[in-house]
Amino acid sequence: MKYKKYKIIFYDPTGDSGWNTADEVKKFTPEECVIEAYVFNKDKNTIRTFASYSKSKDSDEIVFADVNALPRGCIKSMKVIK
Repeated sequence: MKYKKYKIIFYDPTGDSGWNTADEVKKFTPEECVIEAYVFNKDKNTIRTFASYSKSKDSDEIVFADVNALPRGCIKSMKVIK
């Protein structure tokens, strides 16, 4: 398979739709998240990943599942998993 598997650490926005004091808002930070996935492709703005794939029953086409589009600005690190 031509896709490499990565461990990607990225920052995910957090939110709260309730009422917060100024001090509570100041303590808000993005969550640090980890995914292990294959990198489908990447460009200057986005890294696209998937975790599962299969051959379509109707054709020889590969289909992908658990797909993500991660903004590069949110990524802390990427490491190839062997």
